[in-house]
Amino acid sequence: MFDGFMRHSAMLLIMGLALGIAACAGKDDVSAIDVEQQAFDDLRFAIREVIDDPLREMEALSLTNELIESLHHLRERVTERRRRVVALNENYDTSREEFEAFFDEIEVDIQANRVDAIESERALLAALTPEERKSLEKVQTKAMKAAISTIQSI
Repeated sequence: MFDGFMRHSAMLLIMGLALGIAACAGKDDVSAIDVEQQAFDDLRFAIREVIDDPLREMEALSLTNELIESLHHLRERVTERRRRVVALNENYDTSREEFEAFFDEIEVDIQANRVDAIESERALLAALTPEERKSLEKVQTKAMKAAISTIQSI
C-alpha cells in the first residue's frame, strides 16, 4: 500500500512540475517599451491620485505627456542615428571627415534632446507642491529609469 502511495505521489509531483514548466513557457517577455509605457501609466495614475486641484492635475498630466513625447522623439532620433552609422560604416568610400561631421551633428542633437527632456521634467516638477513631489518621486523615478532603459536598449 505504501508503495502505491509513493508511486501516486511521485506521479502527481511530476505532473505538477510539467504543468508549471508549461505555464511559464507560454509567457512572452515584456519589452522595454512596454515596461516604460506601464511606468508612465502608473505615473499618470499617481498624479490623478495625489493632486487634488483639477487645473494643476490637468497641467501635470499635460506636462507628463509632453515628457513622454520628448522621450519618444529621442528614441526615434537614436534609432535613426544608429541606422546612419551603419550606412556610413557600410560605405567604404565614407571619409573620416564625413564621420566626424556626423558625430558632431549627433553631439548637437544629443544636447538638444537632453535639454528638451530636462525642461519637460522641470516644468512638471514646478507644477507640483513639495508634498506632491515627494509623493510622486518614486513613481516618477521608476518611469524615468524605464525610459532610459528603453533608449539604451536600442
